[in-house]
Amino acid sequence: MAKNYSKEIADAVSMFLHEDDWKFSEVDDDGIIRTGIRIESKLKSADIYINVLKDSFVVVSVPALKADKDCINEMAEFITRANYGLNHGNFEMDYRDGEIRYKTSMYCGNMIPTPEQIKAVIYINVSTLDDYGNGIAMVAFGMSTPEDAIRMCEE
Repeated sequence: MAKNYSKEIADAVSMFLHEDDWKFSEVDDDGIIRTGIRIESKLKSADIYINVLKDSFVVVSVPALKADKDCINEMAEFITRANYGLNHGNFEMDYRDGEIRYKTSMYCGNMIPTPEQIKAVIYINVSTLDDYGNGIAMVAFGMSTPEDAIRMCEE
């Protein structure tokens, strides 16, 4: 069965992760590399999935905290407000189960991304999740309105 992802991009991402001392799984048959990170916000940690495609790669970080049905509309407002000012990625939420995630990506075309480019895509992802993590937690636990939580995150 032919692989539906770029082995060259996967190798470049794996090499970066190895040289940057990340613990990660090798790319699977679907082109996905799995890792995780500890962060400073109340979210504490997130699973990270790096999906390598034929001409790009996508980094998705998923914290364990989900929006439950009591706060799902407030979390949707928070995510919409957060996304308005973001330049290099976006938050998403699955209305079915409340999963929240942050996504960044890089289109590579026919080029192999450099370690600096890979680092930027991964670290922008992780730092943005960390920057907004306390706001996500405050909205999830009913401790803040979405508007006030965004104001706190962006100060």
